[in-house]
Amino acid sequence: MRGTTETTKSGGGCEIPRREWGAFFLQFSQDHQEWLVDVAPHGEGSSASQEGQGLPFEALTLHLDHTDEVLSIIIRQNDSTQEHEYQSIPRPRRVMIERMGADVRLHIDSTEGSSTIIRFRRVSTPDYDAATLSGIPERSP
Repeated sequence: MRGTTETTKSGGGCEIPRREWGAFFLQFSQDHQEWLVDVAPHGEGSSASQEGQGLPFEALTLHLDHTDEVLSIIIRQNDSTQEHEYQSIPRPRRVMIERMGADVRLHIDSTEGSSTIIRFRRVSTPDYDAATLSGIPERSP
């Protein structure tokens, strides 16, 4: 990912400054489209559901809902019917990114006291196998 200009390291991750959220979410969405996502809401006031586990990621969007800022996670449910699931995090106040090997986690805290962890997993397909993911070409006999 062509990252942010500033991040604050904390624990195992880096905090994304609020002024960079728009550009970060756009770039992150482009870089991680089609990765499989797991969404795990924590704490009181969390409105994200446990649905959509292991489905392809489409995008993260930051928008206004009346006067409140909302971060929406868009996940594709069905390829043939182009159905999508939208999970929303109202009033986000902090966004952290954590890299764990090939996986990426976003930790999003809201002003309501809830916290949501979104795990992104890259998928290996026949056209995009483990050797391609590792960057090590296979040897020919």
